[in-house]
Amino acid sequence: MAAASGELPTLGGAAPTLVVSVRAEDIASGHGQAHVEGIAEPVTLDVARHIACTGAVQRIVTDARGRIRQIETSDRVFAHHQRRAIALRDGGCIIPGCRVRSSWCEIHHVTEHARGGATHTDNGVLLCWFHHRTIDSVGWKIRMNGGVPEVRGPYWWDATGRWRAPTTSPPQLRDRLQRRVQ
Repeated sequence: MAAASGELPTLGGAAPTLVVSVRAEDIASGHGQAHVEGIAEPVTLDVARHIACTGAVQRIVTDARGRIRQIETSDRVFAHHQRRAIALRDGGCIIPGCRVRSSWCEIHHVTEHARGGATHTDNGVLLCWFHHRTIDSVGWKIRMNGGVPEVRGPYWWDATGRWRAPTTSPPQLRDRLQRRVQ
């Protein structure tokens, strides 16, 4: 969001970009390291995945000597109109009890883009920075049911394991209340 604001400096007309280098065989095996431009120490593949999750991915294939052989760009970032629609539907971070409003949230691919998940409103949900970074490690589960997100909490939060359709969106909450009254 900050890079798209138009208020930050640009490099050659484009927003500043974080460059991460990962070997294809490391991604395929799930083991190895990634390198972030300007940082001497390698980072984990999980860090590289999180960086890729909120930005565009450009694959650059080089040969053993370093010659660029192929460049691919994948449009996997949710567009502004998709963000507004998802923000209206979700209202903010969809993890129950989290009060981070939509303008401070990131959009998470429910089915990872790397696993074929589409960059579509039926596959995107709002998560705050903290929940986006920890969603795979603390027991929260997210699924889409007819284009509506559902959340199941970890055992310590809800021992029943019930799926819930969370939202803090005022129009969604109003509609739910009206359905209950009828």
